[in-house]
Amino acid sequence: MKHLHKRIFFLCFFIGSISIFAQTNALSIQGVLDLDVPTGGSDGKAIHLVASEDITDLSIFGIGVANNGGGTDGMEYSLDAVSASSGDDILIARSVEVMSAYFADCYSEFDIIMVANSSISQNGDDAIELFEGEMVIEIFGDIDTDGTGEAWEYMDSWAYKVDGVWTYGGVNCSDDSQTTLSSNCIYPICDNGGDISGCMDETAFNYNPNATIDDGSCIPVMEGCMDDDALNYDVDANTSCSSCCEYLGCTDSTAFNYDSDATQDDGSCIYDTGSLTNALSLQGVMDFTVPSGGSDGKAIHLVATADIADLSVFGLGVANNGGGTDGMEYTLDAVSASSGDDILIARSVEAMSAYFADCYGEFEIVLVGSSAISQNGDDAIELFEQGVVIETFGDLDVDGTGQPWEYMDSWAYKVGDLWTYGGVDCTDGSQTSATSDCPYPICSDTPIDILGCMDSEACNYNPSATQNDGSCTYADLYYDCDGNCLNDTDMDGECDEVDYDDGLVVDELQSGNPQVIKMIDVLGRVHTSHNSGMLLFYIYDNGKVQGVIKQ
Repeated sequence: MKHLHKRIFFLCFFIGSISIFAQTNALSIQGVLDLDVPTGGSDGKAIHLVASEDITDLSIFGIGVANNGGGTDGMEYSLDAVSASSGDDILIARSVEVMSAYFADCYSEFDIIMVANSSISQNGDDAIELFEGEMVIEIFGDIDTDGTGEAWEYMDSWAYKVDGVWTYGGVNCSDDSQTTLSSNCIYPICDNGGDISGCMDETAFNYNPNATIDDGSCIPVMEGCMDDDALNYDVDANTSCSSCCEYLGCTDSTAFNYDSDATQDDGSCIYDTGSLTNALSLQGVMDFTVPSGGSDGKAIHLVATADIADLSVFGLGVANNGGGTDGMEYTLDAVSASSGDDILIARSVEAMSAYFADCYGEFEIVLVGSSAISQNGDDAIELFEQGVVIETFGDLDVDGTGQPWEYMDSWAYKVGDLWTYGGVDCTDGSQTSATSDCPYPICSDTPIDILGCMDSEACNYNPSATQNDGSCTYADLYYDCDGNCLNDTDMDGECDEVDYDDGLVVDELQSGNPQVIKMIDVLGRVHTSHNSGMLLFYIYDNGKVQGVIKQ
């Protein structure tokens, strides 16, 4: 009987263990949003989930975004550790404030709101994975396909599930809208079929084509320059004018720093690169996989080679996907730098501080990068001074994927004049640079091996190389590395050593133009060139030996 009790206890424990780890599938994807909201950027990106039963802890669920058809990236965002009731609508939004304003009255339809991290980065053509634990329990779209042009594309729009079938608002349907109720595609949770209050004047800036009741909120159209970098920026404008913005810059198309956007010449034109300081150089290009994901691991590392009073004369450009130059897209801050300063321009200072950890202090200056710092590991980088390109990493006209300079989920770092690389995907799964498969060089005490030819007699000798890679190449006998004769008295392009009509006695030999195979001196030492006044013995392929004094 005692044994029976033990067996019953073991069976109960075993069954209990199964129930603990079983998938519940208690959460599903209800909507995927990539809305064009007034504040722009990533503020209109969100995921809408629905609980199909009570859930004690939502943190067992997570989201992954499969960007550009590149396959799964795994779970990149974990939900908060809160409970949910059956039927609850859950909104995971990049900007809670913006979504609250955009959804307006129907924002309250969502029972639970969570703040998304930068991994919630879908661009209207990206598939979405819903995880429970480590298991994928639902997929929207095709993780191996870029959704552009596909039936499930939702660019500047949304996808919404109705009775298990996905429906769509239509590509770009939210463009220029102030709220979902004023867009050309009301988000379904907000569309209850009732009256919609709004501006009904078609000439107004905030005209709502869906409005059925005029609420007196109409705002007149105020056209003007809306670029705050322009001379005539209009803070009151709500509608951008066509080509009315005015900018200072070099307007002479023959100058090195000609600015095609400039409308007024500011006397900054540069015609002689000698006026440039070249006091800043590229040191590293980063596309790390950091724990927070998204663009947080993108950064540029610069080094000052001289004291610089104002860094704002320098800028950066990213040539995406081999599409050629985009010009200067980012301007450094107006701060000074001392010779030798390491400067980090990071998309996320917080993420980089945590990822570099102790060696973050190696950077004397840290600047916040704009969204223009967008390199994806296959993009070239341009460094500008006063609008003139002074250095380029990679090839502007080539997509770096598969190229020797690719740095996807990795880094490129310059040692001397040579670029070295961490290796594609070497930061995947890492929490810090030190724990990655490729610690960033500024953080490592281990010298970087530079592969190359270490033989100073070789044509491709690399004085910076620290490890011979067997690549040495040598000039042919009697020739230099450029294919020119070392000795050619009569300048006929035929080396003296095999030239039989140059007056150097060799032509006295018979036997049909024999070939010299070796030159030795009186001590038997082999020579590859014959200097004037020296006696050497020519050994020919027919066995003949001839003493020759070079004239």
